[in-house]
Amino acid sequence: NIVIFGETGVGKSSIINILVQQGLAETSDGALGCTSGFKCCPAEISGQRFVLFDTAGTVPAAMAEKQLKSLLGELMSPESDGIGLLVYCMRSTSALHALARVYNMFYAGICQKRVPIVVIITGLERKARMEDWWDTNEKFKSHGMQFAGHARVTA
Repeated sequence: NIVIFGETGVGKSSIINILVQQGLAETSDGALGCTSGFKCCPAEISGQRFVLFDTAGTVPAAMAEKQLKSLLGELMSPESDGIGLLVYCMRSTSALHALARVYNMFYAGICQKRVPIVVIITGLERKARMEDWWDTNEKFKSHGMQFAGHARVTA
């Protein structure tokens, strides 16, 4: 089970479609996003079977946060197969304090840091060298956020 979460409009559904190389998740170019609640997307990637969970945006929707808390709690229960990976999607321009709040709520709080977490950064299309963004954003650590890996995705 892989749970993909982040703010509304950061490209979570598009990332799922890139990973599975088909239009499995509904996408929108609108600012409001199109995923409500969560959607299970069974997929086979490089011969391995996964269930990707496409979730509603965490900001500004308090209801989406409540639904994500419920999903993570359910997947972390002993009766579940668990969570193999959390994927935190964010724009390069997102405010660090807001990102840290969501990180602490879901990764540190509900998952108790027992699940690997990676970050995907979107919105770097205009950067000359995308890696420069990561080099200058080691600020994650100063906000208590540590990731097992990172990727940069452009449209």
